[in-house]
Amino acid sequence: MGYSREEQETTLVFDNGTGKWTVYSTVPKHIRKLSNFVELFVLESEDDRPIAVRGELTEKMVSMKKERVVTEEQRQKAAERFAKARTSG
Repeated sequence: MGYSREEQETTLVFDNGTGKWTVYSTVPKHIRKLSNFVELFVLESEDDRPIAVRGELTEKMVSMKKERVVTEEQRQKAAERFAKARTSG
């Protein structure tokens, strides 16, 4: 059964001295995604499936970019600028 939804968590801790992130997760979706690009140490498993893992990420593997929100008006103006640039080039 693993952890209940209320108990599931993923935490990231950054060590500025080493430039590494330590990740801990009990969220199945996050465990699957993390396992695709980093070696994970299985802390707990159930039915041969990891339910709690820990791993280490490099600094560049974690991004904290703010999502850009574009209004429909901004999108339309950009489309007009691109169209004008294509025809005048």
